[in-house]
Amino acid sequence: MALQVNLSDDLMVVRGLMFLWGAFMVLGFIDSLADAIRYRRQRWRILLNIASVMLCFLLTVFVSEGDFLMRGGLWIGSMLVLFGVMTVGVVMQVVMSIRFRQERIYAGSVKESVDQLLTGVCYYYTDGRIKLHNVKMEEIWRNLTGRALVDGRVLWSTISEGKADLGTCVNTGETPIYMLPDGSVRSWRRTRISADGMDLYEVLAADVTEEYGLVRDLEEKKERLRLRGQRLKTLGERIDALNIEKEVLDSKIRVHDEWGRALMAAKAYLEEPDAVNKSTFLSMWEKMISYVEVNDQSSSKEAYEDIFRGAEALGLEIIVDGRLPEEYDVRNILIQAMTVSLSNMVKHAGGKRLQVGIEEEEEDAGKERLVISLRNDGTAPEGEVEEKGGLLNLRKKVEAMGGKMSITSRPEFILRIELHTRVGNREE
Repeated sequence: MALQVNLSDDLMVVRGLMFLWGAFMVLGFIDSLADAIRYRRQRWRILLNIASVMLCFLLTVFVSEGDFLMRGGLWIGSMLVLFGVMTVGVVMQVVMSIRFRQERIYAGSVKESVDQLLTGVCYYYTDGRIKLHNVKMEEIWRNLTGRALVDGRVLWSTISEGKADLGTCVNTGETPIYMLPDGSVRSWRRTRISADGMDLYEVLAADVTEEYGLVRDLEEKKERLRLRGQRLKTLGERIDALNIEKEVLDSKIRVHDEWGRALMAAKAYLEEPDAVNKSTFLSMWEKMISYVEVNDQSSSKEAYEDIFRGAEALGLEIIVDGRLPEEYDVRNILIQAMTVSLSNMVKHAGGKRLQVGIEEEEEDAGKERLVISLRNDGTAPEGEVEEKGGLLNLRKKVEAMGGKMSITSRPEFILRIELHTRVGNREE
């Protein structure tokens, strides 16, 4: 059976393909014409695109009729040449339009560039209408509030006043700082600018996560150094106090040894007077008697000077308002009260100054009433002071002398002692 070819069907296929070809060229030239008009390119380019659109349209209409296909190969070849030339032209126009877009800045390119930034950016008018904001600002705003960004004034008031529903507000005011739920930290800043004769606000949300972490690490290190400094200072104060106590103890030991030798010499002299060198024996006892006389005359002064020197060595200050008592028992109680107060002030109150008030009041039958009050510049106790150790021993001594002792905790710590003494019983 012979193969039969339907020529009319083949011609219809060719005509249809050429029609689609022409339609695509028309659309290409229309797009180039739109770009030329949008970007106000040269007039001759606009006219050339208009002519190209019209020519492609006429060729497409002519092809749709299909009469040239029946007129021979010359017509078909001419049409193919025209279509080829127009195709080269539309390709050139498209390439030129793409290159022009890449080399020129326009509104769309600005938005695309801003959207690539890692910093949140928002520009809005004074009435709150948003002119431009990038994708990052929209993302940050949604993470903080769960809503879309539609009002610039709401954006800034929420951030600057710390009213965001989500995240953690680190700082408010003109330079607010927020920690987002994902752990990143944003520092915000608003600036007023002018553009095209209109006032705008520029809001930036910069990523300061790394800087914030460094600041936190630095603050923690400073706090650790401060605590170490306090411990070293306390240790130094304790070392000074121990050195003072050691010196006092050494002095007492020396005195004790000298008295021991003097007593042993006296015992030997009493048992065998002829076996002891009288000159040495007398010299030893003259020295001890002289020491007793000197110590008795200067005991009050030296006793007070010891505690004043000890306080000064620890960087503390004792301020006395009144006359320091010289009677032996009263003096010992005052010195013990000052010692206990200094110790408690350093350990518990963190103070530096001890104030000692001394008042003397004449009473009947040749007696006087001595009122001693001690207070410091440290922190007041949070509750009632529990008497133990030094305070308890001090109370026992005061009450053994018939005196009274009381402690006040609020609004400040005051140790008050009342004693009754004879007017004439003083070491002048």
